[in-house]
Amino acid sequence: MMRPLKGNKNVEVLFDSGKRVSSSFLHCIYLLNKGDSRFVVSVPKKNFSLAVDRNKLKRILREVVRKNSKEVLSFGGGWFMFIYSSENVVSFLEIEKDFKVLVKNIA
Repeated sequence: MMRPLKGNKNVEVLFDSGKRVSSSFLHCIYLLNKGDSRFVVSVPKKNFSLAVDRNKLKRILREVVRKNSKEVLSFGGGWFMFIYSSENVVSFLEIEKDFKVLVKNIA
């Protein structure tokens, strides 16, 4: 099971030494390790000034990660940051399809 990644220092470590991969709507910064699996989602305020839209997209992203965590855990664990990079709000199914493409690029 994937748990939330918390703490500014952990996110900073992820940004500094993580590898990056992108797809249509998402960017992923990740550090693979054989320990616990943690993730964090981000929706930039620059793209969505309304908190309502940001929170909706974060909820959708968290649910996509939770639903498809088996694909992510197939690497053996790691820290992941998923950043929503599109300028538009898209549907759950589109984000989920894009997430699966992104995970295949990590492997």
